[in-house]
Amino acid sequence: MPSLPPAIHLSFTTDGDGPLVVALHDVGRPAADLRKALKPLLKHHRVMVPELRGHGESPSPAGPWSIDDFASDVARLVAGEGGGAVMLGIGLGGATALALALGHPGLVAGLVLSGIGPRGEDPDGRDRWMLIARALRERNRDEGQALAAEAMATRPDWRGALAQVDAPVAIVAGENDKAVPPNDQRELAIWLRAATFEVAEGAGHDMAKEGGAHLVDAVRRLSPTGDRTIGAAR
Repeated sequence: MPSLPPAIHLSFTTDGDGPLVVALHDVGRPAADLRKALKPLLKHHRVMVPELRGHGESPSPAGPWSIDDFASDVARLVAGEGGGAVMLGIGLGGATALALALGHPGLVAGLVLSGIGPRGEDPDGRDRWMLIARALRERNRDEGQALAAEAMATRPDWRGALAQVDAPVAIVAGENDKAVPPNDQRELAIWLRAATFEVAEGAGHDMAKEGGAHLVDAVRRLSPTGDRTIGAAR
């Protein structure tokens, strides 16, 4: 298990009762969107929604940051809850969940991922993220979100490592996701040992607002209280 960087204490909410679900938002997106989308789970699940570093009320330590830094922050929260979490992540949250599953596998019971592929960014992709980071600094005066965008620009290529992930994985791609097209997300399912893939019709990249019912269904299929039989085609 990799060593952890200096601890920071993330802001988070926890609601409901039952098996633990930890939901991780995308760069610049409010955690409240995921809390609203996952309300149908609260009767049978305990849903924790952190604000990732640089977002909301969570700290924004000096950069640069890596995706492993995000994963270590969340690993502390999950370990404090006893582990065994179904991790749900969109975009940055999906990258964080994957890094956590690779670095801290004992904490993860399953993964629900959207808006992320298995590859690191090519030069054009890195340039796009750096432009986003510059815009966040110049227009929004938001250093934390800019550092998060730079972490996405430099995230690793996971293809060679993904066979180590033993937990079941459900990948839910928005049909109209322009940031990470469905075919790129389908490739993630190919590299994982126990993954399924489905497309959420009519949804884009912002699955918390546009595809929440699909995320809820995916969590239920992976949860100890749900139906583990997943019929989606790979």
